[in-house]
Amino acid sequence: MQSTITYWLAVVRRVAPAAGLIALVAGGAMLAVLLVGDGVPVASALGQSALAGLICGVAFLLVVPVPDTVTAVRTASHYGLLLESAAARLPAVRRVTADTSGATAFQLADSILHTIKKAQTPVIAEVLELGHGKVSLICKTPYGPQIQVSVDIAVAEGRAVAVITCRPTTSWKRLDGGASWAIAGTMERHARAALSESETGR
Repeated sequence: MQSTITYWLAVVRRVAPAAGLIALVAGGAMLAVLLVGDGVPVASALGQSALAGLICGVAFLLVVPVPDTVTAVRTASHYGLLLESAAARLPAVRRVTADTSGATAFQLADSILHTIKKAQTPVIAEVLELGHGKVSLICKTPYGPQIQVSVDIAVAEGRAVAVITCRPTTSWKRLDGGASWAIAGTMERHARAALSESETGR
């Protein structure tokens, strides 16, 4: 329950600027209607428009975070994760390092992709790119939007660094019900396993 509240508060903070903008626009529109259209006295118009803006802003804060939080709880449960406030941030980024003496960036990228396919979680909808130190995928999620996953791998002096970046394929989305965070966490485990396997197999 505590993790759910923490996530909800993170979402509220994230959407607060938008709620403030909506309150300002709604209050301004109401003020214009009252002054120009109805000829209401300025003091009364200011009070009514401020109240209208406040109601719209609060309504937005109730309408958006609650369903997103419900989706995030379901998503975290599906992937066996404990929901946290970081799930509200986009993009979701994870970093994995490992000793991989002798392995090339392409071999590691191929190993990571193979590990993901074998695990079948997350579900891959499309492989966009597999190259030298680069894996790019579109992954499905059970409750949220599809997620674009990029894994960038750099190898230097027997050390590999994999940076995993996850975000919704719909670029304008600012919340995704924890989908990117959940996929990133799962991908981190797969990448760590693949890099460790590449090391022990040599």
